Amino acid sequence: MEIKPVSNRMFALIVLYDMHTTYFGNAIDGISDKDAHQRLDTKANHIAWISGSLVEGRYELANLLGLDLKQTAHELFADHKGIQDNETYPALADFKKRLGKNLSNFKREAYAGYRGTTG
Repeated sequence: MEIKPVSNRMFALIVLYDMHTTYFGNAIDGISDKDAHQRLDTKANHIAWISGSLVEGRYELANLLGLDLKQTAHELFADHKGIQDNETYPALADFKKRLGKNLSNFKREAYAGYRGTTG
């Protein structure tokens, strides 16, 4: 179902949002959960943390648009918490699912109804 935003300025954001959802799935496709937790012998953030942080940001944006949602891994990322050593983060498939259709539909509807400060 195509959503027509109340404000035409929001249309581009809806399109970009949908593209971002697709790109995220493509980017993590084929990465094993074991590899997703590799930090390459550095203190760099691993793919599992980066993915979860991205999903957390999408949920925060949904909440700014008036929704009341939390991802199941919220506590791992609450208040912009950094990566935690010796923590096992959820599988990439879980993050992909949380970023996928259900959250996308909620946010697309919120974007469509958002008027901004000047209508």
